[in-house]
Amino acid sequence: MAEVKLKKSKACKVAYIQHVGAYDKVPYGDYYDRLFAWAKQKNLRPAGPPMAIFLDKPEETPHEKCRCEVLIPIEGEAKAEKEIKIKDIPSMDVASITHRGPTKDYPNTYKKLHEWTTKKGYVYAGPVMEIYLSKPKIVKGETVVFTNIQVPIKRK
Repeated sequence: MAEVKLKKSKACKVAYIQHVGAYDKVPYGDYYDRLFAWAKQKNLRPAGPPMAIFLDKPEETPHEKCRCEVLIPIEGEAKAEKEIKIKDIPSMDVASITHRGPTKDYPNTYKKLHEWTTKKGYVYAGPVMEIYLSKPKIVKGETVVFTNIQVPIKRK
């Protein structure tokens, strides 16, 4: 399993669609298709891999009320339009771990991230972000992903 690293995230401008509902029911493919089509129509260049920000903790928030933002980094000037919103994400100190493997192993990766953060004397200073480094693949009936998971942190 990958190691947790402390790093500075890159600031970026993003276009996003907000989703409300259980995190395991987010229609990522549909949202990304809409975001990339919108960006192309507006002559905006993607400025990095697709991402998602998870605004609520499913262990504290009813699943049907969990909020997340499905987003793509963009270059160029853009205005919010219908369901697509725009915002700037600042650079920040993050604890970062890369998950490469079946999605069923995500809980182990998140557990390692949380344990490292606690052990090193940090607390979460914002919502978790997942950066999708490749498209999910189906291997032997399981969904396999390559994702960098980052959480903003600060000293206790």
